[in-house]
Amino acid sequence: MKNNKYIFFSIFLSCIAISSSAQDLDKIGKKDMVKISGGLNYSSIFYNANGIQNRRQPFTYFLNGNVTANFIGITLPFTFNYSNNQVNYSQPYNIQSFNPTYRWAKGYAGITSMNFSQYTMANHIFAGGGIELSPKNFKFAALYGRFKKATEYDFQNSSDINMAYKRMGWGASAAYEKSGQSIKLIYFSAKDDARSLSFVPINTNVTPMENTVVSLAGKTTLYKQITVEGEYALSGLTRNSSSPTDVNVPPRNQLPLIFSPNATSQFFAAYKASLGYRLKLFGVNLNYERVAPDYKTLGAYYFNNDLENFTIAPSLTLLKGKLNLNVNTGLQRNNLNNDKLNTTSRWVGSTNINFAPNKQWNVTSSFSNFSSYTKQKPQNDPFYRNTLDTLNFYQLSQSSMLSIAYNFGAIKTKQNLMFTGNYQVTGQNQGAIANPGLFGTTTDIKLPSKIINANFGHNLMFTNTKTSITTAININNSLLKDFNILYYGPNLNLSQGFINNKLKLSVGTSYNQILTNKIKTNEVFNHRLSANYAPKLNNEKIGKFNFTLSATYLQKLKSVKNAISFNEFTGNLGLNYNF
Repeated sequence: MKNNKYIFFSIFLSCIAISSSAQDLDKIGKKDMVKISGGLNYSSIFYNANGIQNRRQPFTYFLNGNVTANFIGITLPFTFNYSNNQVNYSQPYNIQSFNPTYRWAKGYAGITSMNFSQYTMANHIFAGGGIELSPKNFKFAALYGRFKKATEYDFQNSSDINMAYKRMGWGASAAYEKSGQSIKLIYFSAKDDARSLSFVPINTNVTPMENTVVSLAGKTTLYKQITVEGEYALSGLTRNSSSPTDVNVPPRNQLPLIFSPNATSQFFAAYKASLGYRLKLFGVNLNYERVAPDYKTLGAYYFNNDLENFTIAPSLTLLKGKLNLNVNTGLQRNNLNNDKLNTTSRWVGSTNINFAPNKQWNVTSSFSNFSSYTKQKPQNDPFYRNTLDTLNFYQLSQSSMLSIAYNFGAIKTKQNLMFTGNYQVTGQNQGAIANPGLFGTTTDIKLPSKIINANFGHNLMFTNTKTSITTAININNSLLKDFNILYYGPNLNLSQGFINNKLKLSVGTSYNQILTNKIKTNEVFNHRLSANYAPKLNNEKIGKFNFTLSATYLQKLKSVKNAISFNEFTGNLGLNYNF
């Protein structure tokens, strides 16, 4: 058991040696032996305010560049950042991540992250190295590195909040995939060094931990219409590796040979499965997921556990693909072991409809509903009367959206009408209420909050002159507990293309008024100007240039007696070069 990580690391180094030797030696001495690509970006922001204190610096600038060298098929990236006299070389060789690639091989070095699966190694940052190999239908991955550095006890503040042991981790995965069939095996392990701290207070809850997790995942296709996929993960976690090992103390070792439990060890399981049936016009997916209470892996920062999900997602296509209907609904519950005071059930449902009868019309609609019901469990204590016996809690959130687009006009003058509307209701209720069921309505909610948002716009484009005129009006109404806030106003925008559309100019303005409980409390003008120039060079090998310039002038009017009026200017200049 103690030599597992050294055996693993030897295999890991062997994989790196094999991949590094597989260079494209045929390119040596040829013109394409070395390829350089990258870009340089510069942007500066000018700001000034009159009537209020500046809300940002009057002048800021930012310069960044990236260069990628490809040497006989091996990719070597480099980035550079410079902003207001602060230089940051994010050189992958010694500071951040170095990710060389060659054909089906990719390496990881420095401060980096990798992903095996959500139940095992899930994008946790580590300092070390890794490799991914994907020859033909096979996929292999391996990693080794430091997941946490040792942080000593804070004597000055008498605090162990940031105290941590040095944690090393290693893992590997192997997969085979072909013609919709696949199987994947994952192994990950991490262990804290109990000797990495010079002082550990007696009453601390920070203890050295150890974790080993294995996972088996796969998918297959049956009769061309049925797909089955799933994953099962088993995690062994020792909360204090300094605790003495006792073979007579439960639990029984569910990971023999690769994990040595002690009295503080526990085992957890997580699994998910999906069954899909797909025809030309109809499809449905049945999904199930169960994560045991307290499930944990040291390869992930945070993990939702103690949950069980049932979902169904049917889809339907009609009218030769012009009408598409998608539904996704399901139930989630917690307290799987029935050992907690609260049990929560959640129902989530969403519907999406898209109808495009021809090239002129497009209608999209969606509806989603999220509801949860929590029931307080009485405490079985004859000397204590729980006043929360009947305190049940019900929460609801519903939202709907409708979008309609109509395109018309001739070849020289194209027009478009667009309407978008959103309606949302949120609220909650608690007390001695009966179980409202999974499909609660707004009648179960006291004092719900409602938000209505709508936008209607018209766009007119003259194709010969590259001229575009857009007019729009927007409305936002928020109906809260004690406030009725109405926000509305028109918008106008003009754009014009010059020099064969290489130069694009745009100018626009908008006016918005805010009414709070039917009283005007705010008026704002927002004026905009922007220009974009992308010249085409005679020699494309030199690279591509792009210049941008934009300015915004905001005017807040004194709509009421006690209000403050002010003006605000923000300008932006940008230069971009890619080669």
